[in-house]
Amino acid sequence: MPKPFKQPSALHLHQVLLCALALLLTGCSLGEEVGSDASAPAQVAWAEKAESNGVEGISEDATDGESVPGTGSTPEPADRKVVYVSELWLVLKETSFEQFEKDVKALIEMHGGYQSEVAFHRNQGERRSGRWVVRMPVDHYPDFLKAAKDLGVPEQVEETAKDVTAEYVDLDARIANQKRLEQRILGVLDEVKGKIADVLEVERQLSRVRETIERLEGRMRYLKDRVSMTTITLNVREDADYQPPQALSFGSSVADVWDKSIGAMGAFFKGAILALVALSPWLLIVITMGYLLYRFFRRLATRRQKSAHAKST
Repeated sequence: MPKPFKQPSALHLHQVLLCALALLLTGCSLGEEVGSDASAPAQVAWAEKAESNGVEGISEDATDGESVPGTGSTPEPADRKVVYVSELWLVLKETSFEQFEKDVKALIEMHGGYQSEVAFHRNQGERRSGRWVVRMPVDHYPDFLKAAKDLGVPEQVEETAKDVTAEYVDLDARIANQKRLEQRILGVLDEVKGKIADVLEVERQLSRVRETIERLEGRMRYLKDRVSMTTITLNVREDADYQPPQALSFGSSVADVWDKSIGAMGAFFKGAILALVALSPWLLIVITMGYLLYRFFRRLATRRQKSAHAKST
């Protein structure tokens, strides 16, 4: 005789619902990078503990946020993200240092930038120099750099461009993935009505996800700032007698080689004299010891000759 059908209890339905939500959460997190081996025991312990209470565990793999989503979910970049960094060395030949300070300040304000660092060297008896680190909107970067070169004599210019598009897209995808995971964990947290340990474990996983989101968003803000604002370093020094390097004629080349040869010869003799001065105390000691040894062996030889002569007579 067949057994009568028993209507499932409310507790059983509750456990089935939680299992379904946890399985959904686990299935959506399979694209994440696998966590370290050191956290595996904790994952297993939580899974076994949650399974005994009818709740599927939330794996650490789904919350560490260090994996890259599949290529199907990665958005294509609308434009390239490039970080520009430049360094310019200027020589003030005709412009005074005070006038340059006013000119560069007005130039920065005109192009919508700001000074992030300024350093001066104004020691008495020395030529003054300074260093400006300027943050400039990327749209105004070429115009500002061109105008800055006109404030003095450009001695050296270095420009670098670093493409960070891949990292930018990667961060954007990770942040979106972690926010979806955060919403799923919040849904599971609303349904958990079991032991306090289970609730605390879900909240711990939620805290990990939010910490990951904050870290990724901080890195994203840094990249956006570096991409939108270029960094330009101005190294300035005074030199009224500065002459820009020019191509030498044949006669100038001969004179330059002659001067270098004379300079090398003078440096050689100077080094030899210095070496002789440095060795003179040691040479004095060596000569004195050599003279004493010479006198000693000479006396010894004289005595032997006298002894031999006495024996022969």
